[in-house]
Amino acid sequence: MKRLLWITLCACMTFCALAQKQQGIVRSIGRPGKPGAPVANVTIRWQGLFNAVISNANGQFIVTMPGKKNGDEIVLQSVSKNGYELRDKGVIGRPQVFSTTVPIEIVMVNLAQLQADKKRIEDKAYKVAEKNYNKKRKEFEKKVKKEKITAEQYRQELDRLQKQYEAYLSLIGDMADRYARTDYDQLDSIDYQINLCIENGELEKADSLIHTVFDPETVLERNRCAKEEIRQRIEFAQKVIDKANADKAAILRDLVYAERVVALSKNLATVYLSQGENQKAKDCLQKSLEIAIILHGVDSDEAKAIRQCIQDIQQ
Repeated sequence: MKRLLWITLCACMTFCALAQKQQGIVRSIGRPGKPGAPVANVTIRWQGLFNAVISNANGQFIVTMPGKKNGDEIVLQSVSKNGYELRDKGVIGRPQVFSTTVPIEIVMVNLAQLQADKKRIEDKAYKVAEKNYNKKRKEFEKKVKKEKITAEQYRQELDRLQKQYEAYLSLIGDMADRYARTDYDQLDSIDYQINLCIENGELEKADSLIHTVFDPETVLERNRCAKEEIRQRIEFAQKVIDKANADKAAILRDLVYAERVVALSKNLATVYLSQGENQKAKDCLQKSLEIAIILHGVDSDEAKAIRQCIQDIQQ
């Protein structure tokens, strides 16, 4: 009997240990004709943990997070490796959802590759800009000679063209950096074409593709792999929130857990809003409001803030 109890206890301890492990992988960005590759020996630190973890030869890592449950928030503190930097530096400090089944993907940029790509894109962009400037200037000159526009109109058009040219040049550096960081492993076919046009200096063709097919503000956000990861994490978070709301007594028993659920609900609402799913965002906030009222009262600052967010969505 004692042996059976000991085996059962060991099994439970093993299960708990496994349930506290977050898996992940570190890889480089994909480039045209060159898929991303695992990045080894990357040092990864998480808030609240003393020890860092290091990615193996396959770019994989496992971090043990005592006390964490599926749906809890986890936050990256730092990611470092000589010669590399994060593709998205904003991931540091940004809450993520702990999951025992959905790995976290960290994407890095090789700095030498980044600088080479930026220079190539900048050089091509400058050439295209200069070519377009000279083309339009010659068109204005022809119109003056043919007396289609006056000398004053020519001067005004040339002044406007110069300002546009200078404004465009001022954007090239930022544009080159943005597209040099593009992860081609996570682009669908049309996004790939757009980015390839930009890399090749065919900015007018890229602009035409963007404006005729997609909203320019969201074209590069449509990412199949990222969307699938977001979908899975939303599913986990939604289950945690639904479970908490189904057991209001548990909220009173575990106030720390309840606070986490409120924060998770608000974070999930933000994700839904970013995807244009306003009703789901509203439902999430409504659930967090119910818990906040139990915790802090109907007229608490927390409850008022959540109500205001719900009102903002309805407007």
